[in-house]
Amino acid sequence: MNPFMMLAAVAADWNRLGRLLDPDAHRALPGLLADVRATSGADDQGDPAAEADRREAAHRAIRAVLDGLPEDEAARLRGEGGTGRFAGSSPSAVHEGYGAMDLCMLVIDGNPMVGPLLGPVRERLLRSRSLSPQEAGPIDPRLIVLTGEDGERRLPAFQFEAGTMPWEVVLEVADVLRADADPWGVADWWLSANAWTGGAPAGLLGQGRDPELLGAARALTLTDGDW
Repeated sequence: MNPFMMLAAVAADWNRLGRLLDPDAHRALPGLLADVRATSGADDQGDPAAEADRREAAHRAIRAVLDGLPEDEAARLRGEGGTGRFAGSSPSAVHEGYGAMDLCMLVIDGNPMVGPLLGPVRERLLRSRSLSPQEAGPIDPRLIVLTGEDGERRLPAFQFEAGTMPWEVVLEVADVLRADADPWGVADWWLSANAWTGGAPAGLLGQGRDPELLGAARALTLTDGDW
Protein backbone atom coordinates (compact mmCIF):
# COMPACT_ATOMS: atom_id res chain seq x y z
CA MET A 1 0.00 0.00 0.00
CA ASN A 2 1.04 3.60 -0.51
CA PRO A 3 1.52 5.29 2.90
CA PHE A 4 1.43 8.73 1.25
CA MET A 5 -2.00 7.98 -0.22
CA MET A 6 -3.23 6.81 3.17
CA LEU A 7 -1.99 10.02 4.78
CA ALA A 8 -3.82 11.90 2.03
CA ALA A 9 -6.99 9.97 2.87
CA VAL A 10 -6.60 10.94 6.53
CA ALA A 11 -6.19 14.60 5.47
CA ALA A 12 -9.40 14.42 3.45
CA ASP A 13 -11.30 13.23 6.55
CA TRP A 14 -9.23 15.00 9.22
CA ASN A 15 -12.07 17.04 10.73
CA ARG A 16 -13.69 13.76 11.78
CA LEU A 17 -10.70 11.48 12.26
CA GLY A 18 -8.75 14.05 14.25
CA ARG A 19 -11.45 13.98 16.93
CA LEU A 20 -11.24 10.18 17.11
CA LEU A 21 -7.47 9.94 17.42
CA ASP A 22 -6.23 9.07 20.92
CA PRO A 23 -4.09 11.58 22.90
CA ASP A 24 -0.83 9.64 22.48
CA ALA A 25 -1.21 9.62 18.69
CA HIS A 26 -2.09 13.33 18.72
CA ARG A 27 1.10 14.08 20.63
CA ALA A 28 3.29 11.94 18.37
CA LEU A 29 1.81 12.90 15.01
CA PRO A 30 3.29 16.41 14.58
CA GLY A 31 6.84 15.11 14.98
CA LEU A 32 6.23 12.15 12.68
CA LEU A 33 4.70 14.38 10.02
CA ALA A 34 7.62 16.80 10.36
CA ASP A 35 9.82 13.89 9.27
CA VAL A 36 7.49 13.24 6.32
CA ARG A 37 7.70 16.90 5.34
CA ALA A 38 11.49 17.03 5.70
CA THR A 39 12.15 13.91 3.65
CA SER A 40 9.50 14.65 1.01
CA GLY A 41 10.88 18.15 0.47
CA ALA A 42 14.48 17.02 0.02
CA ASP A 43 16.04 17.74 -3.36
CA ASP A 44 17.17 14.17 -3.98
CA GLN A 45 14.58 12.67 -6.29
CA GLY A 46 15.79 9.43 -7.81
CA ASP A 47 18.08 8.58 -4.89
CA PRO A 48 17.00 5.08 -3.72
CA ALA A 49 18.19 5.67 -0.15
CA ALA A 50 16.32 8.98 0.08
CA GLU A 51 13.18 7.41 -1.38
CA ALA A 52 13.40 4.65 1.22
CA ASP A 53 13.69 7.31 3.96
CA ARG A 54 10.60 9.05 2.59
CA ARG A 55 8.58 5.83 2.57
CA GLU A 56 9.71 4.88 6.07
CA ALA A 57 8.79 8.32 7.44
CA ALA A 58 5.34 8.03 5.86
CA HIS A 59 4.91 4.48 7.19
CA ARG A 60 5.76 5.62 10.74
CA ALA A 61 3.20 8.41 10.53
CA ILE A 62 0.39 6.28 9.17
CA ARG A 63 1.11 3.52 11.71
CA ALA A 64 0.68 6.06 14.50
CA VAL A 65 -2.65 7.14 13.00
CA LEU A 66 -3.89 3.57 12.60
CA ASP A 67 -2.80 2.62 16.11
CA GLY A 68 -4.48 5.71 17.54
CA LEU A 69 -7.86 5.29 15.87
CA PRO A 70 -10.77 3.13 17.03
CA GLU A 71 -10.42 -0.32 15.54
CA ASP A 72 -13.35 0.08 13.14
CA GLU A 73 -11.87 3.27 11.69
CA ALA A 74 -8.41 1.73 11.43
CA ALA A 75 -9.92 -1.34 9.76
CA ARG A 76 -11.74 0.87 7.26
CA LEU A 77 -8.51 2.64 6.32
CA ARG A 78 -6.64 -0.66 6.07
CA GLY A 79 -9.44 -2.08 3.94
CA GLU A 80 -9.32 0.87 1.58
CA GLY A 81 -5.56 0.38 1.43
CA GLY A 82 -6.12 -3.06 -0.01
CA THR A 83 -8.48 -2.02 -2.81
CA GLY A 84 -5.74 -0.86 -5.17
CA ARG A 85 -6.51 2.81 -4.75
CA PHE A 86 -3.52 3.06 -2.41
CA ALA A 87 -1.13 0.88 -4.42
CA GLY A 88 2.36 2.15 -5.17
CA SER A 89 4.48 4.54 -3.16
CA SER A 90 4.44 7.93 -4.85
CA PRO A 91 4.76 10.86 -2.38
CA SER A 92 2.62 12.93 -4.77
CA ALA A 93 -0.37 10.59 -4.46
CA VAL A 94 -3.71 12.38 -4.10
CA HIS A 95 -6.95 11.24 -2.47
CA GLU A 96 -10.08 13.28 -3.24
CA GLY A 97 -7.88 16.28 -4.00
CA TYR A 98 -5.81 15.98 -0.80
CA GLY A 99 -2.17 14.97 -0.41
CA ALA A 100 0.07 13.91 2.44
CA MET A 101 1.42 17.46 2.66
CA ASP A 102 -2.11 18.65 3.38
CA LEU A 103 -2.09 16.56 6.54
CA CYS A 104 1.27 18.08 7.46
CA MET A 105 -0.18 21.57 7.13
CA LEU A 106 -3.31 20.71 9.11
CA VAL A 107 -1.50 19.03 11.99
CA ILE A 108 1.82 20.86 12.22
CA ASP A 109 0.82 24.38 11.20
CA GLY A 110 -2.90 24.47 11.93
CA ASN A 111 -3.20 25.67 8.33
CA PRO A 112 -6.76 25.13 7.07
CA MET A 113 -5.97 26.08 3.45
CA VAL A 114 -5.75 22.56 2.07
CA GLY A 115 -7.56 20.31 -0.37
CA PRO A 116 -9.03 20.95 -3.81
CA LEU A 117 -10.98 24.08 -2.86
CA LEU A 118 -8.74 25.99 -0.44
CA GLY A 119 -5.37 24.72 -1.66
CA PRO A 120 -5.48 26.80 -4.88
CA VAL A 121 -6.43 29.89 -2.83
CA ARG A 122 -3.43 29.24 -0.58
CA GLU A 123 -1.09 28.99 -3.56
CA ARG A 124 -2.52 32.15 -5.15
CA LEU A 125 -1.97 34.15 -1.97
CA LEU A 126 1.52 32.75 -1.50
CA ARG A 127 2.47 33.84 -5.02
CA SER A 128 2.19 37.47 -3.97
CA ARG A 129 5.49 39.11 -3.06
CA SER A 130 6.44 38.38 0.53
CA LEU A 131 9.13 38.70 3.18
CA SER A 132 10.57 36.05 5.45
CA PRO A 133 10.43 36.73 9.20
CA GLN A 134 14.18 37.34 9.07
CA GLU A 135 13.74 39.98 6.36
CA ALA A 136 10.84 41.62 8.17
CA GLY A 137 12.67 41.92 11.48
CA PRO A 138 10.59 42.37 14.66
CA ILE A 139 7.05 41.38 13.70
CA ASP A 140 4.02 43.23 15.00
CA PRO A 141 1.60 40.47 16.15
CA ARG A 142 -1.15 42.09 14.09
CA LEU A 143 0.64 41.43 10.79
CA ILE A 144 -0.51 38.63 8.50
CA VAL A 145 1.81 35.61 8.52
CA LEU A 146 1.13 32.75 6.10
CA THR A 147 2.68 29.28 5.87
CA GLY A 148 3.13 27.15 2.79
CA GLU A 149 3.43 23.43 2.14
CA ASP A 150 7.03 23.46 3.37
CA GLY A 151 6.02 25.14 6.65
CA GLU A 152 8.01 28.31 5.91
CA ARG A 153 6.41 31.45 7.34
CA ARG A 154 5.93 34.40 4.94
CA LEU A 155 4.59 37.94 5.41
CA PRO A 156 2.80 39.42 2.38
CA ALA A 157 4.89 42.43 1.33
CA PHE A 158 1.92 44.75 0.72
CA GLN A 159 1.75 45.21 4.50
CA PHE A 160 4.93 47.29 4.56
CA GLU A 161 5.10 50.98 3.74
CA ALA A 162 8.85 51.36 3.46
CA GLY A 163 11.38 48.69 4.16
CA THR A 164 9.92 46.81 7.10
CA MET A 165 7.64 49.54 8.47
CA PRO A 166 4.00 48.40 8.39
CA TRP A 167 1.24 50.63 7.03
CA GLU A 168 -0.77 51.88 9.99
CA VAL A 169 -4.04 51.16 8.20
CA VAL A 170 -2.96 47.54 7.67
CA LEU A 171 -2.62 47.16 11.42
CA GLU A 172 -5.98 48.87 11.99
CA VAL A 173 -7.71 46.59 9.48
CA ALA A 174 -6.02 43.60 11.12
CA ASP A 175 -7.67 44.55 14.40
CA VAL A 176 -11.07 45.00 12.75
CA LEU A 177 -11.01 41.76 10.73
CA ARG A 178 -9.16 39.68 13.35
CA ALA A 179 -6.18 38.77 11.20
CA ASP A 180 -4.77 36.87 14.17
CA ALA A 181 -7.65 34.40 13.94
CA ASP A 182 -8.06 34.33 10.14
CA PRO A 183 -4.84 35.46 8.41
CA TRP A 184 -5.78 33.75 5.13
CA GLY A 185 -9.18 35.40 4.95
CA VAL A 186 -7.74 38.83 5.67
CA ALA A 187 -4.92 38.32 3.15
CA ASP A 188 -7.53 37.36 0.55
CA TRP A 189 -9.51 40.52 1.35
CA TRP A 190 -6.44 42.69 0.74
CA LEU A 191 -5.36 40.92 -2.45
CA SER A 192 -8.70 40.30 -4.20
CA ALA A 193 -10.96 42.64 -6.14
CA ASN A 194 -13.39 44.47 -3.88
CA ALA A 195 -16.61 46.11 -5.05
CA TRP A 196 -16.50 48.60 -2.15
CA THR A 197 -13.03 49.94 -3.02
CA GLY A 198 -13.17 49.36 -6.76
CA GLY A 199 -10.10 47.14 -6.83
CA ALA A 200 -7.84 45.07 -4.63
CA PRO A 201 -7.51 47.02 -1.36
CA ALA A 202 -3.75 46.41 -1.27
CA GLY A 203 -3.42 48.48 -4.45
CA LEU A 204 -4.89 51.52 -2.68
CA LEU A 205 -2.31 51.72 0.09
CA GLY A 206 -0.41 55.00 0.10
CA GLN A 207 -3.04 56.79 -2.01
CA GLY A 208 -4.70 58.74 0.77
CA ARG A 209 -7.63 56.35 0.95
CA ASP A 210 -7.02 54.89 4.39
CA PRO A 211 -10.45 55.96 5.77
CA GLU A 212 -12.11 54.23 2.83
CA LEU A 213 -10.10 51.06 3.40
CA LEU A 214 -10.93 51.03 7.08
CA GLY A 215 -14.60 51.68 6.32
CA ALA A 216 -14.69 48.79 3.86
CA ALA A 217 -13.21 46.49 6.47
CA ARG A 218 -15.65 47.64 9.13
CA ALA A 219 -18.55 47.08 6.76
CA LEU A 220 -17.71 43.38 6.71
CA THR A 221 -18.26 43.14 10.46
CA LEU A 222 -21.70 44.78 10.48
CA THR A 223 -24.88 42.78 10.87
CA ASP A 224 -28.23 43.75 9.39
CA GLY A 225 -29.18 45.38 12.70
CA ASP A 226 -26.11 47.63 12.59
CA TRP A 227 -27.14 49.43 9.39
